[in-house]
Amino acid sequence: MIDNITMVKKSLSEREKTNIIKKSRLVSNSLNGLIYYDNRTTKNFTGGLFIQIDTRNKLKITGSIHKYHSHLESGYLTNFDSFTMVQAKGTFNRLITNTGIDPNDIEVTFFEVGINLKFDIDVKFVLEKVHSIGKMEKPFLIEPKFKESRQITTGTHRDFRVHFKMYDKLFEMQDSRKPIGNFKHHILRIETVHRRVEKLQLNQFLSNEYLKVIQSDFFNQWDGLNFYNDIEAPKGTQRSKIDLVRNIIYKGKITVLNNYKSQYENKALSKRQFYAIRDFIGKWEVIRTDFVVKNSKIVPIWNKSYNAEKQLLIF
Repeated sequence: MIDNITMVKKSLSEREKTNIIKKSRLVSNSLNGLIYYDNRTTKNFTGGLFIQIDTRNKLKITGSIHKYHSHLESGYLTNFDSFTMVQAKGTFNRLITNTGIDPNDIEVTFFEVGINLKFDIDVKFVLEKVHSIGKMEKPFLIEPKFKESRQITTGTHRDFRVHFKMYDKLFEMQDSRKPIGNFKHHILRIETVHRRVEKLQLNQFLSNEYLKVIQSDFFNQWDGLNFYNDIEAPKGTQRSKIDLVRNIIYKGKITVLNNYKSQYENKALSKRQFYAIRDFIGKWEVIRTDFVVKNSKIVPIWNKSYNAEKQLLIF
């Protein structure tokens, strides 16, 4: 479940520094005449974690603990399979031994918790139906860095310490030109990202009590995933009209009309398109009974995959 993580110690003693350089096989580099050490050129051969001791003796370790585990077990840097908290804790213990770091004296400043869900359908159909998460209904938005709308996230502004992410794992691997082999299922990865973590020592992070809290919070949050309802429309209704109906239902007539008006004023819509939308919204109270709202057909498919993985991973 634990995936990407960043750990920092602001100042190493000379003894710690020497031990970490030796055990982690860090290479000496020069910056403006000052010496620093890292494994930038070799990290993909030793587990994928980037380890650096900067010119001020600050230690930073960042990368995927899931991929590090896979590398130790199989020699491959992958994170598309199941990864339990027990496995994560065992992998951290091996990392501590392999690198020489002191878990009592290094802080966790960033971490991700994630799981991979298996589906028999293209996960894009799931992503298209996701609306928000939690009782406050934090909305999901398409991540433009991904092609084909195959990643969505809640707000990622630097003021937000936690955000949520969903993406097509196999598409991400393929887009990164990683071998994907012959998978029997489509894989949807969901993650909770914790940023700007403060005053969290690694030994505290690895305690059974804290790992259980992290896992409980993760599932409590993702249990509250909200989906768009399906809209049953008169035969022959265009997809764009159904999307407009959905927007009216979820956002309200005034908000939707103002959004389209802004697009028209910015020349993103023609006069004809805007007037057609305006007229439709104006008639909404009369024609709304033509459209029937039903629970999304995706919900039971999601529940089956999500609950199967959840039961497998409970710590």
